[in-house]
Amino acid sequence: MSENKRPVNRTARPAAGTGTKTGTRTGARPASASARTGASNKARTSSNPNKRPLPRRSAPRRKTVAGVDLETVITLLLMLAVLAGVIVLMVLGIKNCSSRNTTKIDYDVANIRPAVTDVPAADTTSAPDGTIASAAVTAPTATPVASVIGGRNLRTATIRTVGDFVIDVGLIDAAKSYAALSGSKYPYDFHNMLSMISETMQNADFTVANVDGSMGGKSHYKYGYSGYPQFNTPEYLLDSLVDAGVDLLTLANNHMLDGWFDGLMDEIENVEKAGIKHVGANRSLAEKNTPVICEINGIRVGFMNYTVSLNDMENRGVDKKALEFGVNAVRNSDAAADAKLLREAGADVIVCYMHWGTEYYSTPDNDQKNLANKLVKAGVDVIMGGHPHVVQHAEWMSNTNQFGEMQRTLCVYSVGNFLSNHKVVKNKAGQSVNCDGGVIFDFTIQEKGDGSFEITAPAYLPVYVWTTGDSIRGYDYKIVPCGRFIVNKSRPVGMSDADYTAMQASYNFQVNVMSEGVGTLIMQ
Repeated sequence: MSENKRPVNRTARPAAGTGTKTGTRTGARPASASARTGASNKARTSSNPNKRPLPRRSAPRRKTVAGVDLETVITLLLMLAVLAGVIVLMVLGIKNCSSRNTTKIDYDVANIRPAVTDVPAADTTSAPDGTIASAAVTAPTATPVASVIGGRNLRTATIRTVGDFVIDVGLIDAAKSYAALSGSKYPYDFHNMLSMISETMQNADFTVANVDGSMGGKSHYKYGYSGYPQFNTPEYLLDSLVDAGVDLLTLANNHMLDGWFDGLMDEIENVEKAGIKHVGANRSLAEKNTPVICEINGIRVGFMNYTVSLNDMENRGVDKKALEFGVNAVRNSDAAADAKLLREAGADVIVCYMHWGTEYYSTPDNDQKNLANKLVKAGVDVIMGGHPHVVQHAEWMSNTNQFGEMQRTLCVYSVGNFLSNHKVVKNKAGQSVNCDGGVIFDFTIQEKGDGSFEITAPAYLPVYVWTTGDSIRGYDYKIVPCGRFIVNKSRPVGMSDADYTAMQASYNFQVNVMSEGVGTLIMQ
């Protein structure tokens, strides 16, 4: 090889950062800014070992644009692109975590609404000293997102049940006074009594209530509208119930014949005119044998309703049609046959409302337990009780039902009073019980992936009847969602220390009794 031969022309070194880009798939790691193409820069030598290596060529002059080094600009741009890619990946990762599947639910605490922090009409006055029951505060749990399986949403429905309306003379007089003062179109108006609780009553897909006494009209009792011992409740209460979101009334109770058989028939008409569904009373034998099914969020819920007692009205000259078909009493009904009819009619879930138990006792009696076992065997999914005028705990029960299935049933023995003139009562055993309130109890029906349903999220909300006024000026009554005030250490505007102490005592009593069983304490 000639010594005068010019060196081999090497491939020029490319500018930094001009390597070929990879694809732009989401989550792909960005190409390194140091990737390069082209030949090696290592100096080559001649094939003659005695020759000295040729000197390197000077590096080519860098291109500039408006006096700015182009290579530097490109490098900075690529670095910014890499940084942007990292940020995008981080954002995508956070979004993926926040939207991950949350459909696996602990059904004993699911669907619980968080405690209220903004108390309506609350006074900032500090609450008087008092000990709150240890179970009084429950940490809020977020409502679960509806499950999706196989490309379809799983159906869910929450049913809320309020306690007994026991409309005594004091409440009738208060409704009359309020109607006159407010200019109501009705001679009796109960809206004011429900004004602090109506929103809470509506906080469900379906709301159920019971009114002890006939609502057939004033003419069905010789004393007109009346309270204990023979309740003839103004039918104008129905308008307030509609506005408070009541969807279904259970008519089977021990006072259902207080307006006699004709009063019961007119009550059914009045309830239907108000647009409220009903169960427990019938105008004919055919109606008694017709299953009551309500569709709630696409779930077909079958309802049953029975009373143990009729206050001996069946032996006081009431029309024989009452026991033939008018009332759903335990003695003239077959719960197993009714449950079977509901299943055959397509009910997905069966809920039975029972008017039973011993008044003023906070523990269920043996008759309640025996009847509950029979209902479990009949295939009832939820048993909801009332009548004792005081709360009794809830529990899960199980047995093989008449369809050969393993039945798991939620049994709530008593939700207590809702609107009444009752106070603290001492029962025959010498126990003092709070009848000045009760609980709103709710549960959720949850569809499973196989199309079946289960009962989940049992929960209870304590309420208290706040009574103000006196015998001269008259009395006023308001149902208070007492838990939110107790927990927030506040009170309704105008509530005295004595009334607050009574409300706190009622709240503690409800919570202590209910905490013996299943169910989560809620505030709204």
